[in-house]
Amino acid sequence: MKIIAIIYTLFILLLASTAHSQTTKLINELASTALDKENYNEEGGKIVLYGIVTNGPDTKNGELACAKVVTIILLKAGVVDKVSVGVRHVQSALKNWKQINIKSDLKPGDIIVWTNRFKGREDQKCTGGGDCHVGIVTEKGYFHNSPISDAPTFGGLSLWFFKFQVGYRAPN
Repeated sequence: MKIIAIIYTLFILLLASTAHSQTTKLINELASTALDKENYNEEGGKIVLYGIVTNGPDTKNGELACAKVVTIILLKAGVVDKVSVGVRHVQSALKNWKQINIKSDLKPGDIIVWTNRFKGREDQKCTGGGDCHVGIVTEKGYFHNSPISDAPTFGGLSLWFFKFQVGYRAPN
């Protein structure tokens, strides 16, 4: 009976590990290919990512679209059930995910939150208006919505305005 219990436990651990890696892999894949022509369209001043406008009035025409861009990817990956426009909403949706507190420990598929170096709150809470920024770690770099171009991008000069706060990794 003990041997069956051990095999069962190992099987469950393997399934949990596979589910974790599948979620992380899917987020990385979706974010890494987000700017491919079949997933991204810019026409008439509107930016459409996976069929959803990123720079509408709800994001001040893309100025505050980082959370929306990230939750579009999370929606497509089946992690969330709706698109959100607030960094704190992203953090709330990921509250059961593993927190990564050391930037060098981040891996592709992790969600990263930065604090604005110039207008971020001293307590580092994300309360809106650009005091925080959110993106996705990918093999191509950080995928986020640039506050300079107001459009989804990888990396870029705009990230200099932010310092690492915390990362989130899909749970085991």
